[in-house]
Amino acid sequence: MIHARGLGIRFGTQWALAHVDLDLEAGERLLLAGANGSGKTTLLRLIAGLRKPTAGELLVDGRDPSEDRLGARSSLSLVSHHDYLYDRLTAVETLRLWSSLCGERGGSGGLPDLLAELGLEDAANRQVAGFSAGMRKRLVLARSRLEDPRLLLLDEPFASLDPQGQTLIEGWIERFTGGGGTLIVASHAVERASRLCNRAILLEQGQIAWRGAAAGLEEAWARRLR
Repeated sequence: MIHARGLGIRFGTQWALAHVDLDLEAGERLLLAGANGSGKTTLLRLIAGLRKPTAGELLVDGRDPSEDRLGARSSLSLVSHHDYLYDRLTAVETLRLWSSLCGERGGSGGLPDLLAELGLEDAANRQVAGFSAGMRKRLVLARSRLEDPRLLLLDEPFASLDPQGQTLIEGWIERFTGGGGTLIVASHAVERASRLCNRAILLEQGQIAWRGAAAGLEEAWARRLR
């Protein structure tokens, strides 16, 4: 699903990522960990084709996002810090609009069930302008399901959520991966995210400082902080 060799990106004279090698097979679940500014979000944006690498090679589902962005994006969905929601639309109108934009990949028939899956059934006909940050996050995740992605990129999916919301999102992710979906999640909630992933990478100053089983991430990170 993902193949990267010597991947790097520079902003001015500063390398945000450098010498990143990564292979991710379909169905695998990868956790990206690291302090703020370590390169997690930048790596997700490179994979999503929102940035062009300065160095190295990158293939997403066999396509180079720099040369075939639409082709590479057709198999993935990115949920980032920016929700790009229209405040005047209701939750169900938001999903109906996104379903029409997705064409054959979307489907409007199950929108009430999709909202219920993320605990938004009682807010289906409310305008997004009145949503809390956590409700907006859940609506964006529901929207991403309509893209029918094979690869899901999540940037801090548990941020701005109360414990109930975090549990809902965790179950939603488990259903996606249980159906064979490939996952990359960047998160500071290492303990929770580790339960959802089988592999992990620790980034430090834009480079891979450690990689291994997700279950061993917390111990590895703690050793590096000593």
